This record gives sequence, C-alpha cells and structure tokens, in this order.
Amino acid sequence: MEDLTKEEVDIRIRAGWSYFGRNREIFLDKNMPLSLKKQVYDQCILPTMTYGCQTWSLTKIIGNKLKVAQRSMERKILGIKIKYKIPCKNIRQQTHIKDVVLFAERQKWNWAGHVARMSDNRWTKRATEWQPRIGRRSRGRQPLRWSDSIAKVKGRLWQRGW
Repeated sequence: MEDLTKEEVDIRIRAGWSYFGRNREIFLDKNMPLSLKKQVYDQCILPTMTYGCQTWSLTKIIGNKLKVAQRSMERKILGIKIKYKIPCKNIRQQTHIKDVVLFAERQKWNWAGHVARMSDNRWTKRATEWQPRIGRRSRGRQPLRWSDSIAKVKGRLWQRGW
C-alpha cells in the first residue's frame, strides 16, 4: 500500500493558494488592517490547507512544504519581497498567524485521542490497530506510519493510556 500523503499535501497547498487568490483584494490591500487579514487567514486558509491532516504522516519534507507555502502567503500579506531577506521570525512576529505544522500536529493528536477512547468494535479503531498478516517490513529505513509519531511520545501502547 503506497503512501499518498505528499500528493494530498500538494493538493491542499494548491487549494490554500486558490483561496488566497480568490480573496487577494483582502490580503493585498494596504489599507486593510492586519488583524482582519490574520482572522481571514486563520479561519479560511489554514483549515483549507490542513483539511484531512489528522491522517497524514507528517515528515520533515511535508512539514517544510507547508511552512514554505505559509511563509510565502505571509510575505504577500505584508507586501514583503523575498529579496529583502527579512527573517521568517520577524515576519511571524508581525503577523501572529498560527504555525501550520503545529496546527496540523495538534489536529492529529486530537484525532488520536478520539480514536483511543473509541469502543473496540468501531471500524475506525479497528483500522488504526490493524497489522497486516504479511509480517515483515522491507529492509532499510522504514516509511513513517501514522501512529509512529504518537507512539514515539506516548509509547507503543498509546491507545490504552487515554
């Protein structure tokens, strides 16, 4: 079974840019208050970009893709060109926009809590706990599974501790 997370993230980023483009008169208007731009971004674009993120295996590559798109949107909102070489921290201090990767991780943890508290006969819980009968995984570095990041923090029996 192949992991389509990268393709899904690309689709979500394109959807975020599409929404940004449809509302460019709000985001690119110099007279519009930054607080309104932030509110529209946090309520519309961030959920669009992270729709379905509860099921993603967030790797560094995927996280970087999301961060690059978010930073680019922030620069456009402030009217800052990349050639000015203003650090991302300074831009984030001005916009106070939620970090997309932290938002996605928080959503994933919320979903993991729901799954852990579900009754054992629910299909979602069974699919999460399912182990294929094939047995072995291939040699080399293993692809990141959905539950690996949760198990890294909470332990292998993470579903029993909620």
